[in-house]
Amino acid sequence: MNKFALLPLFLLLFLGAKAQDKIISIKHDTIHCAIVSINNERIYYELKNGDGSIAGRSMPLSEVAEYSISPQPGKKPQMGNQETPKAGYIAENPFCLGLDVGYSTMPWYLDNFQSSSDLPDYYNELKTGFHINASAYYMLKNFLGLGAEYSFFKSSASGSIPSEFYPPIFIMESEKFHLYVNYFGPSVLFQQHLDAHQKFIITESFSAGILFLRLEYQNTYPIVTQSGYSDISNNVLLTGDSFSGKLGLTAQYRLFKSVSVGLGGDFIWCSLKKASYESKDSNNNNYSSNDQELSNDMNLSRIDYSFVLRYYF
Repeated sequence: MNKFALLPLFLLLFLGAKAQDKIISIKHDTIHCAIVSINNERIYYELKNGDGSIAGRSMPLSEVAEYSISPQPGKKPQMGNQETPKAGYIAENPFCLGLDVGYSTMPWYLDNFQSSSDLPDYYNELKTGFHINASAYYMLKNFLGLGAEYSFFKSSASGSIPSEFYPPIFIMESEKFHLYVNYFGPSVLFQQHLDAHQKFIITESFSAGILFLRLEYQNTYPIVTQSGYSDISNNVLLTGDSFSGKLGLTAQYRLFKSVSVGLGGDFIWCSLKKASYESKDSNNNNYSSNDQELSNDMNLSRIDYSFVLRYYF
């Protein structure tokens, strides 16, 4: 057989092996890939990794200068107004940072006191407060991400109550409370796109971690002597930590490619069984105990209502 007769065959095999689709971005970057589908908003394609695996990607058409599809037998990319890519595709912007800010309530907090009906009204202020939640995720798939969450909650209350000293003398006794709660734990994120343009997003998060409590209390009252009044103060610090769980739900709207805003809610569960106690007064009398079992578990569960900001990159 004439060796030159084999040349067209080898040439066809070479061109078939090298034939690839091509996308050129508006930044003049060239991507050699296999185009899977194109809709009115995005172009979806596949890239072959160094280990031979295939990774799915997508790019907004607004960032595409031009593209070409290699003429291979049986290959015809899907066109038209299609839905979001299949769930197995890797997210285009795999990192997600979140910030939630808003109002919190601990409706079960006063259950920690034996006789909450006898407490002054300002104690109810400890049930509500301000929170900041921060999160970071890596999106393994379009719908699934792994990461961690941190939450900070602050509440405070202060007031005065009259106390009978020597009849008919009444003096005012003042109290101040500051409650700080920190939470940290690993988290799993589930993300759902409600429309083809991926503008509306629903996310659910599930987290388990450690909650840290710090409760500061100061009680000040005057002492009556022959020379007059003198103020005596007593400072108490209660600290503890416990296993906790956190559930979250958000509804977001994507303003830009990498930014979305919305509203969300979280439920944090925690039951504190042990705590450390420190007390010190103005006469330098002090007392402390570490990791003491509480007679009744302290319910620190709360509900958060948040304004949500997400950044994808």
